[in-house]
Amino acid sequence: MSTKIIIKYQTNRAFKDKYSKKEVKLGDIIDVDIKRMKELNKHNAGRVVDIIVEEEPETPLVNPEENDGETKNVNNGQPEKYTKEQLEEFSVNKLKELAEKMQIELTKARKDEIIEEILQAQN
Repeated sequence: MSTKIIIKYQTNRAFKDKYSKKEVKLGDIIDVDIKRMKELNKHNAGRVVDIIVEEEPETPLVNPEENDGETKNVNNGQPEKYTKEQLEEFSVNKLKELAEKMQIELTKARKDEIIEEILQAQN
């Protein structure tokens, strides 16, 4: 899981936000990331009033070249069955991650052998 940090920042003065181009008024509380907070602090624009840490779920293991905006490795709660061609597009490290998620104990190290183990385990 990745962590996302949101900082609630109260302004000490009015200014136009250089990213959103919106007017920020004196006393407004805005959400910023750490980098933006440091930028604002450098210009003495306000102070931190709260820090929120959010745990984001891991993104599904998907070959980015095949991802057309939808999750392709989960189908009604069941892992998708990958084809040999799909698996060949993954790096060895991604194949090992996939095998681990599928709870497959790999006994081989070469890419083509790992692919065969994953294909056999899917059947």
